[in-house]
Amino acid sequence: MVGFKDRGSGQDQQLLDDVSSTFARALPKGTVVHDYATEYELPLSELLHGDHRRLDSRTRKFVVQSNAAILVGGIVSPGSGGQINVRPAVYVRADQVPDAPELVGWYTSQPVPADQSLGLAHSRNALVAELVRQASGLAQFTSALDAWQSGRTTEAVAGFARLLPGKGTSDLDSGTGFVTSDLVHLFRGHALEQTTVNGQEASRSALEAAGADYRAIPADSPIWLRAQLSLAGNIYLRAETATDCAPGALRDSDIAGVTSTLRRLMSDAKFTTLGRLKAAVNLAQVEYCRINAGLTSDDGTVDAVVRRVRAAGPGVGVRELKALAASIAAQREADRGRLDAAISGMRQALVLESRFVVRAQWLAWLAAWAFERCDPVTGDQAARDSLDQMRNAIRTGAASRQGYEADRKFLDRRKNQARARCGSGSPQ
Repeated sequence: MVGFKDRGSGQDQQLLDDVSSTFARALPKGTVVHDYATEYELPLSELLHGDHRRLDSRTRKFVVQSNAAILVGGIVSPGSGGQINVRPAVYVRADQVPDAPELVGWYTSQPVPADQSLGLAHSRNALVAELVRQASGLAQFTSALDAWQSGRTTEAVAGFARLLPGKGTSDLDSGTGFVTSDLVHLFRGHALEQTTVNGQEASRSALEAAGADYRAIPADSPIWLRAQLSLAGNIYLRAETATDCAPGALRDSDIAGVTSTLRRLMSDAKFTTLGRLKAAVNLAQVEYCRINAGLTSDDGTVDAVVRRVRAAGPGVGVRELKALAASIAAQREADRGRLDAAISGMRQALVLESRFVVRAQWLAWLAAWAFERCDPVTGDQAARDSLDQMRNAIRTGAASRQGYEADRKFLDRRKNQARARCGSGSPQ
C-alpha cells in the first residue's frame, strides 16, 4: 500500500495517510499488506495527466527495494458540489507479465466519491469500507498473475475468469474497483494467447477467446489503447497460426486493418512509450509476414521500423522488444542470403532474450542457417542449445512435449540435408 495523494481537493496529507493505514488494516485476512504511505513518496497525482515518467521511474526502483507483489494507492481530487473523489490505482510489475511487457505499469479506475471531508470519522470509515469492497479481487488477481508468470497459463486463465461478473463469486463491475473487469479481460486475453504457445489447448479457440476479451473493452476505458494493440496482435496471430505466412496461403482480408491500427498506435502521443514501441515491432512482424505471403512488395517499412526499435532508449520491457527487432533483422539477412550476418544478428538477439521458448526457436533458426552454410560445428552446437532450452521450457510449463519433438525433427531434417549437400565440407 503506497497511500493516497491529494490533487487539489484540499485534504490534509496526514488524513490521507490515516486512510491508507486504516485501509491496509481492513483488507481481508490472508492478504499480506504493508503500508508504505509514510515511508516512501510516490507522485501518484501524475497519473491524472499524460506524462508520468517520473512516477514510473520511481515506482520501478521502489518495487525492487520493497519486493512488493503489487502496489495499491489512489489519488484524491475535487468533485462537484464540495465532494471529493478517490481514484483507486494499482501497479503491475514487469516480472508478473514477462510475455507482455506493454502491460507493465499503473492502472486507474473510476473514482469513489465522498460527500464530506475525510476529517470526519464517519466519512472516512465509509470510504474505507467501499475501498475494501472494491479491493476484494486483488488477491485473486495477484494469484492469477503469479500463475501466468510461472508458466501455469491454464491456471492463470481460470483465475482471471473467476474475477469476471457471472463467472464466480466476484462482484466486480465494468468500471470500478482496483481491479476492473476491463483490466481482467485484457490480462485474460494475453494469458489465453500464451496457452497457444505452450500447447496447452487448441490454438484457434484460445485465440478467438482472447480476441473476444479485447473486444469487450469499451472505447471509453482508460486501457482502450492497450486493448487495441492487443487486438491487432491477436488478429495477426490467428492469421499467422493458420497460414505460417506461406506464399498464397494468406489473404489481406485475414489481417485487414492490422497494419493501419499499428501505424496509428506507434505514433499516438496518448499511448505509452513502451506501447508505441510494441506497436512498431508488431508492425515489422505483420509487414514481414505480408511480404513473405506475397501480399505486398518490400517498401523498406520493416527495416525502418526495426531500426527505430533497436535505437530506443532503455526502459522496462524495451530489452525484449529490442531482442525481437534484432531477430527480425537477422531473418531479413538470411532471406538475402547473408548467412554470416544472419547468425551474427541472431546472436545479438539472444543476448537480450531470456525466455526458454523464444531462445529455443531462435537457436533453431541459427542452427538451420549454420547447416545451410555447411558449418556443422556451429549448427550442431546451436541445435543442442535449442533442445536444451526446450527441455527447460517443458520443465517450467512453458512448452509441450509435442513442441519439443517438432523442433527435434526440424533440426534433424536440416542437419541431414546439409550432410547430403555438403558432405564433410567446410563453411561456405
